[in-house]
Amino acid sequence: MHKNVTMKDIAKIAGVSTATVSLALAGDPRVNVKTRRQVEEIARRLKYVPNEIGRSLRARKAETIALIFPNTPHNAFSHPYFVQLLEGITEVVVRHSFHLLVSTSPTESDEAASYDKILRNRRADGIILWPSSIRDDNIGRIVESGFPVVYLGKWHRGDVLTVERDDFGGAYMATEHLIRRGRRRIAHITGPLDFQVSIERLEGYKKALSDHGMPYDPDLVIEADFTMESGHDAVVRMQKAGLKYDAVFAGNDRMAIGAMKALQSFGRRIPDDVAVVGCDNIEMATMTNPALTTIHQPMREIGAIAAEKLIRTLTGRPVEPRQTVVPAELVVRESCGGTDR
Repeated sequence: MHKNVTMKDIAKIAGVSTATVSLALAGDPRVNVKTRRQVEEIARRLKYVPNEIGRSLRARKAETIALIFPNTPHNAFSHPYFVQLLEGITEVVVRHSFHLLVSTSPTESDEAASYDKILRNRRADGIILWPSSIRDDNIGRIVESGFPVVYLGKWHRGDVLTVERDDFGGAYMATEHLIRRGRRRIAHITGPLDFQVSIERLEGYKKALSDHGMPYDPDLVIEADFTMESGHDAVVRMQKAGLKYDAVFAGNDRMAIGAMKALQSFGRRIPDDVAVVGCDNIEMATMTNPALTTIHQPMREIGAIAAEKLIRTLTGRPVEPRQTVVPAELVVRESCGGTDR
């Protein structure tokens, strides 16, 4: 076979997991001698050439997990629920006597080179990877490297360890709640549509409309960028366009809060004239007037599950299920008018 043989190919022939192949090729004593020799022989026969990222990281055994945030215009460090995610990961990491390294890529024109540099210079045995733009091919390079990775989102291959929020289900729940409150012209303010979270929430919104026999109007979908200012601007655009709507579902709470400020500046009463629902259940959602109905995302639980999966992999224990979807929860407050009819 040619030189682009992957650890997945070796794992398939050997009848073991990709993580076991990674550990075996690194000479890790947690893999028994028979399995290690079998993997090494298959690798030699296939003329396997180790991936540079995986090889450089495997060379270091530091009992450390890296939490990597790829560089984006809206870095996860600015999200209020980042602390909850970090708390969940830290709790598990400390319990297993591991260390945690948090890293984000710098802003460089050659992003691929910057990723390689970051990975090579970190003493990490495995990676928890925060999702980025679907156009970021470098995320794929990390996930497909054969190095132990847990991806915090949906991945197209079923053998990759993932933990994801139910963004589709949360958006469906929010939209359905508005429909049951009697709203018939529901606008949706999305995040950037090259992010999987925004795509999933848009699809959940559309499916709820369809299931309740309501037409989808693309004019009522406004793409924004997760910030409060962009939520405000989205409402200004709808008002100036003369669009008729009686509800707004925003793709996160900050956009929802910005939308509420704009609605109130136009003299529109919440929820009498326009009901508003956000997503993420940040602390500020309880401080708005009226308080914001939202979708709770259990980020602490997501972090804990991801860390547990990765440490089980690193210690040679089976991981089931390989894909985990953590359900969302509707938190009803005053901005939508109360409970369902």
